Amino acid sequence: MVVIRTAQKQDFKFLSKIFSLNVPKYFDKKELYDFKKYFNSKNLESYFIIEYQGKVLGGGGYAYENIKTARICWLFIDPNYHGLGFGKKLVNYCIKILKNNRKLNVIEVETSNLTYKFYEKLNFKIEYIKKDYWPNNDDLYFMKIDLI
Repeated sequence: MVVIRTAQKQDFKFLSKIFSLNVPKYFDKKELYDFKKYFNSKNLESYFIIEYQGKVLGGGGYAYENIKTARICWLFIDPNYHGLGFGKKLVNYCIKILKNNRKLNVIEVETSNLTYKFYEKLNFKIEYIKKDYWPNNDDLYFMKIDLI
């Protein structure tokens, strides 16, 4: 059974291990520091854990850029469970929550050339691309969903 729940401080131990499993393909090891900073910030109430059969498989959340814009952030799943729909469930969970905010106009995501097709399947549209943007020289794909 799949469970999505709000993250708690003690989840960082599991998440940091899962994050490391996604290095170097999806993240640079230096980004773990940035994720830890985010995780320990006020954004924790909008960060979620996905579990399957009692096992933490990953996390993802959102942050408000301003009153009209939110951004999906720090989404990652244990690579052993990629392609099984867990990331999709997590993003859709965040989108559903965000769509309940009537002031919100846009949901954004900053992703890479490795994962932009995943977000396209979830109706995100490419706004622009920056070459060699990420620490591992992957390209930035800035994508969004317009809600109005």
